Amino acid sequence: MSAIIGEDIRSICYYSPLPKLLHGYIWPFLALYLVELYVWLTAYGFTEYLEAGCIALAATAAVEVVTGLSCVWSVHVRCALTCRKESSVEQALLVKVTPTANNGFTELVNLHKEKRKCGKPIVWFVFQKVKYYYDSEEKKRFDALKFPVQQSYGSYSKWTGYQTDSEVQANIKKYGANRLDISAPDFVTLFTERATAPFFVFQVFCVLLWCLDEYWYYSMFTLVMLILFEALLVKQQQRNLAQIRKMSSKSYKVQVYRENKWKYVVSDELIPGDLVSISRLSVNCIMYCCHWLCIVAIGYL
Repeated sequence: MSAIIGEDIRSICYYSPLPKLLHGYIWPFLALYLVELYVWLTAYGFTEYLEAGCIALAATAAVEVVTGLSCVWSVHVRCALTCRKESSVEQALLVKVTPTANNGFTELVNLHKEKRKCGKPIVWFVFQKVKYYYDSEEKKRFDALKFPVQQSYGSYSKWTGYQTDSEVQANIKKYGANRLDISAPDFVTLFTERATAPFFVFQVFCVLLWCLDEYWYYSMFTLVMLILFEALLVKQQQRNLAQIRKMSSKSYKVQVYRENKWKYVVSDELIPGDLVSISRLSVNCIMYCCHWLCIVAIGYL
């Protein structure tokens, strides 16, 4: 576990993924299946206890399915059954992030490591659209990405913009694009998310139990109707997401002072530290971007 600065995150833990065969919902049940088959075939007999053997295997399969779905329902269960806990950030590949109260849910996110020509690699992860970097030199902990928002007004007025293209590319990689992406998952992804919900799984198990009765075709009709209903909800969700994406603001070209000259760039490519020229009627000004907010000095142009 590592300390972290910020009001949104309570704690983080380091993990590494286990091989698929070593997951907690696979290898114990494989061993259990083998034991059940051995006892059934050798000790009791296949034909003599056919019904009892099938019920035992079906019960084990049901427990395995619920155990596997628990990894989808709970991040803590997923970490316990599919990951190995690590003591240091150098060995970890995943991070379990636990936020403070009323700040979202616990997530298991990827830990990114970028090699540098000299020194230790850059380690970071993204949680709730915020990037956190690991300070391996002094603090030995993760900090939220810092933006140039606490400098003096004099330093802002003396700033001459980025001088080289390498500085621009490095800061684009550091801060990311100046846009808010609203993801639009495909139908299969959304349907899988709804089909693995606890209530839907409970309904499916009930339908399977009803199939043991002689009126199994009514149960199958119920199952088909459940699937069609969830599919309609997924299509409605996709239409809502598409409508929200259409409402997002469009990008446009702005004048930015880079490499000792003014040039036009798309607003999506603005980064903190850019000097942007704004001209409207008789009012001219220069805008300094910082943390997607700005400090504007009228009449500087």
